[in-house]
Amino acid sequence: MRGSAESVYEIVDELDLSLTQMKTMHALSDSGAELSVKELADRLGLSLPGTSRTVDALLRRGWLERREDEHDRRMKRVGITPAGRDLVARIDNARLQGLEQYTASLSPEQRLRLHAALADLPHRSP
Repeated sequence: MRGSAESVYEIVDELDLSLTQMKTMHALSDSGAELSVKELADRLGLSLPGTSRTVDALLRRGWLERREDEHDRRMKRVGITPAGRDLVARIDNARLQGLEQYTASLSPEQRLRLHAALADLPHRSP
């Protein structure tokens, strides 16, 4: 598991990402739709001003885009850009590679036990 974290931390360090920025990118990637800044703040459990600052920083880096809501011009919607999706994929791939390395280090019996234990857990749909 440490190998997985190390790879992710290297990417986060290289790109100078905060944990909040990484959570924001994943929340927008997972949502499958644009969100208002308020909706995003609620999902992340952050203040509206804090979320707004995070969004602004990610906008400057080209990972997010913002537009006016079609029905309420006072509201802004935020979505992830293709470059932002690439970033999330890079982080997720680093995590998966680390997990693959970890499971490859297990004995066949340990892998079977891990598989059985994980099979009983509820799974989230992508």
